[in-house]
Parts: sequence; C-alpha cells; structure tokens
Amino acid sequence: MFILKYVLNFIVKKRRYFLLGVIISGILVLVLSVSGLLQFTAYVKRKKQPMLKSIMDETSKQKQRFSLDYNLEDVTQQIYGLYLPNYDKEGKPASVMRGAYAVFLKNKIYKVTNPEIEFLSSSDKESKKPKNIIVTSDFAEIDMDTNEGFLFGNVIIRLEENFKIYTDDLEYLPEEKLVKTDGPVKIKGEGTKITGTGFEVSMQDSKAWVKNDPEMRVSGSGDISLFSSNKKTATSNSKKQPTTGNENVAEDIFIRSSGELVFESKEKQITFYDNVRASKGKSTIFSDKFSVIFDSNMGEVSKIKASGNILASDDTKTAKGESLIWDAEKGIATLEDEPIAEFYDDKLSVTASKIMFFKNENEVNIPVGGQLVTKAEKESKKNKNRKANLSPASSGKGPTREDITINWKKSMTFQQDNNLVIFEGDVITGKEGMKLYCGRLAVLLDDESGSMRRMEATEDVHFIQKKGDTLSEARGSKLIRSTSDNFIELYGDPLASVKDGRMHLSAPKILFSEEEKDLFAEGKGNLLIKSYSKKENTTEFIDISWNRKMVHSDKNKTANFYENVVVNKGGEKLNCDRLDVIFHGKSKVKKIIALGNVYILSSGMGETEGLGTLLVWDFPTGHAVLTGNPLAELRQEGTRTYSEKIYFDTNTQRVHWEGKPHWQIYQKKRVN
Repeated sequence: MFILKYVLNFIVKKRRYFLLGVIISGILVLVLSVSGLLQFTAYVKRKKQPMLKSIMDETSKQKQRFSLDYNLEDVTQQIYGLYLPNYDKEGKPASVMRGAYAVFLKNKIYKVTNPEIEFLSSSDKESKKPKNIIVTSDFAEIDMDTNEGFLFGNVIIRLEENFKIYTDDLEYLPEEKLVKTDGPVKIKGEGTKITGTGFEVSMQDSKAWVKNDPEMRVSGSGDISLFSSNKKTATSNSKKQPTTGNENVAEDIFIRSSGELVFESKEKQITFYDNVRASKGKSTIFSDKFSVIFDSNMGEVSKIKASGNILASDDTKTAKGESLIWDAEKGIATLEDEPIAEFYDDKLSVTASKIMFFKNENEVNIPVGGQLVTKAEKESKKNKNRKANLSPASSGKGPTREDITINWKKSMTFQQDNNLVIFEGDVITGKEGMKLYCGRLAVLLDDESGSMRRMEATEDVHFIQKKGDTLSEARGSKLIRSTSDNFIELYGDPLASVKDGRMHLSAPKILFSEEEKDLFAEGKGNLLIKSYSKKENTTEFIDISWNRKMVHSDKNKTANFYENVVVNKGGEKLNCDRLDVIFHGKSKVKKIIALGNVYILSSGMGETEGLGTLLVWDFPTGHAVLTGNPLAELRQEGTRTYSEKIYFDTNTQRVHWEGKPHWQIYQKKRVN
C-alpha cells in the first residue's frame, strides 16, 4: 500500500509540473510570436522578389551558421528566419528586414545571412507612387540601437520589376530612409545598363544617385536624332526585339556625363548632369543636363529632355539651343532658346526661338518668327558662256553662289522630302541689291546643292532691286522667280506694276529679267516712260496703253506694244494697232513707229488730226511722218488733205505734204 501511495503521489506531482510546463511554454510561444522573433522558416532568395520557405532542415541551419564569422562567447541569441519590422513616427510600417539566419552579438549587433530589406510604400494599386523597394545581399550587419547597418556581397536593389541595381556593399540608414555606397555600381533594366561609382538610394521618394562617372547604354529603344533624310522612318514605339548579344551597337544609345546621375522611380526618369554626351550611331547631343523618361514598364524610351548649351549633330546637320524635348511616341523634337535656337548644315541655316523637328513626317516646323540663310546660283553672262562651252578649260569652276536671307514673323515649314520651305507672316527676303516683301513665301531648294531653285511669293508682294544708281520696284499679288530661266514672273489682282527712274509699267502679268532687264507684259496694260525734248531741253513723260501685250528689250533698246495701242504725250495723242518704241540711252525715247489704223491728234496744232497706216515719230527733233495706204489723211480746221506722206513738226507747229495732195473743204452749218 505504501508503495502504491508513493507512486500515486509521484504521479500527481509530475502531472502538476507537466501542466505548469505546458502553461509556461504557451506563454513563451505567445511572447515570441508577438515579438516576431519566433518564425522557424528557411530563407530562399526569390528571382523576382525574396520569399520565405516554411521548412528549414538541420543541414540548412548548419550551413547558415558556418557562413558567418563570430565568437561563440559574444552570441546572445541566434535566430533562423529573422523577421524584424521597423515603424515610422506615426506607428505605420516603414520597412521589414528578413534573413535566413541571424546571430545577436553582445546584445547590440545582428549578423544576418541572405538579408532582405523591404521598404514599404503607402501607395495603393491605383496610385502613381512607387512600389515597395527591396534590397538583398549575401550578408548584413545591423546595429539594434540605431537599426543602421551594412550589406555586402552581391547586393541587389530592386526599384521596379525589371529594374535592378548591383553593387558590392551598401550602407543602410533607416532613419534617413537611405542606402548608399562609395564603390562601383551597375544598374540593369530591360534593354538598359548603367555603370558608375558612388551610389545612393532614397527610400522616401524612390530616388537613386550615381555620384561619379555615370554611363548608360539603352539597347534597341528610342532615338536622339533630330534630323531625318529618309521619307519613311521607323516609328519610335515599334516592338523591341530581344537582344542576343550580337545586336548592332550603332543602334544603341550611349550617355555619359562628368556629374551625377539621378534616377526618379516615380517619374520613370534618369537624368545626367554636367558635360553630358548622348550618342546613337552618327547622332550626338551635348548638353548640361539630359533626362531619359521611360514608359510605365521601364522598357521603352518615351521622352528625352535636355537643357543647357545643347549641341545636336548627325555628321551633316547641326542644331543649337537651350532646351530640347524629344517625344518618341509622337516623333517630335522641340528645340528652344532665347533669343534664338539654331539649325544649320552646309546648305542653309535657320534661327528662331522655337524649332520643331517632325521625324515621321520628315519636316522642320517653326511656329514663331525667325530667319533662314541659304544660297542661290548667281546667273551671269560668264555662267551662261560656261554652260555653252563644256571644254575642261571652261568648266573648272562652278557657278557663282550668293547668300539669300529670309526673315518671317509667323511660321516656317521645311518639307525635307520635297526640299520645299514655306514662310508666313511679313516675310522679307534679301540678297545683295535685292529685297522682297510678302505675306507668304514658298522656296524650292536644289536636291544636291541645297541652293534656291525657285520661289513663289504671294500676298501683297513688293520687290525692290538696286543695280548701280538704278532703283526698281515691283508690286503685285504673286511673284515667281526661277534660277533656271533667270526670269521673274509678277501677277496682279487686277494689275501688277514695275517701276524705276525711267518708267512705270502696269499689267495683269509682268515678266522681267534681273540680268538683261528685259520686260514682258501680258494683258491690258499701261506704261509711263520718259522722253526728251530738244527744243526745251527738258524731260517729259509718254503714257502708253495697250490691250494684248508689251515686249521690252534692254539689249536692243526697244519696246513693242500690241493691239489697240494708245499713246499720250503732252497735247499729242496717237492710236494704232502696234507701236514700236526705240530708246536712246537708258531712259529716253528716241523714236516711235506706229503701224496699222494709225490716228494722231495734236492739240498744239489746232486739234489737227492725222490718219494712216504708218507713223514714224522722231522725239528728239519733234518730227513725225505719217504714211497711208494708199494715202494718208490730215484733218485740220474743217479741211481734209490726202497725200502719200504728211510731215509734222511739233516744234514749229507746221505741217507739209509729199506727193500729189488734194483737199476737201467742209463748211460748218449755221445755227439759227
């Protein structure tokens, strides 16, 4: 009985101890669970994001322990599957540190294998704020008082799903929400690679800095060339082909700078500072600041922004400015500067405060006022003789070229496929000895030389030309000039006009040569020209009008008028079917010859009239001869005289005849 009683008492005592142990164990488990230190899990680094595995065997535990260097005497605690949250001042989760294995040394330092620090974002799924940032490495040392530490060995920072940063070691400053390193860094994205030294990441606003010698390579995406020589250009947002290692280096974008690089995750933007050089093939852009903006997946370049001392070149064309925005989706590059940005090549130069390059349309558009300078072939007698004589001795030199300057106030469009430039708004075109004013100007450039082949001016056209002491002007609604035939066509609505110191011409259409000074007028027109009076030694004007056309040859010193020609000179009037005028010197009429249905009226000779088929009038002497077919007719004070020739002397106001004249006398009827 005693033995049985002892056994029962022993069992009862053991049961109490067992129940008490269960209770104590439960409390410990609860405390550790609340503290987050009791998570017996194994750590496996994820490919895209780190993850925790719920099972860790003894072999794995042993492997993790042996990977750290520490003294057993310093170990206060060891943890498998570390989970250490960090909270901000408002008590919200700010970051979480995880690790495969951790030892707590002297109650101060954690040494962790395969650490993972996740900086938590407060944004929701629809917010544009950045996603969580995750930092992983082989090892970490954390100060439990400050939570600051170092990560080293294969450090990787994941800012975006396809955007990772690689370095050897990293300092972790949780209070500042900052990680940084002074060592080399490598950043990789989809088709993007960045290298440099010295690196910082701000977890608060998801910004990253490469402090020294940043270089970036963007493969198979985006474009930096402002210019295009092909009519059909590949669209900038075409699907990118996967790289194989044999990609064409010339098609990649390379960017480097002497200053820092800043990556802004929120804006999907990378910015280079100081002495930036961006290149792709033969295209190069220099600037003080250069930003590359990616699409939402960080896979394609959607926009490029540059500022400060911009110099863009593609080996043949160059652009300068202060601000540049390249929109890859629209294929539009906008260059701006105050007071002017510049675009030029060996054929022309353009200056304006804003210049837009449309890559897909292969156009240059300037929506503001500006200036263009180009060249035109100067057609001269020597050039014409050179064209006629094709011997080697005569064709050694090309045609003479002269600068043409065009200013405008509204807009300019350069259609590069057609070599057509259109200017609008108070356009002023000038070259040596010439000015052209109009509301709109279209200029066609030569495909090879880039010099001006043809121009068409419209809207209130005013053309001024000076050669030597002679100043000539032309006005009309449209002017066309072609260097091939060296003629200017001037149209009026209703009349165009040309004038200089010796004459004033008006007609619906006027053609004139710059070199030969020839004039052609089509349609009903009028000419006011100078004549010379020997008697009074004075200059007077002759007014000539016609219905069909007028042809003036400066070389032959002649002008021919056709159909219903009317001439007025002082008190004399002449009508005929055709009139030929012969000039003396540069500005004086020597002789006029009237043919067909000739009618002459002289007020100075008592309203004397003459009718015939031919009149030859010598202006310097004042003598005129009227011939008829068969007879000329003279009407004077009620009499009519018929003769083969009738002679007029406008100086003495006398008339005489040649041949056998006869008279008819008409008596005036009395009025009762």
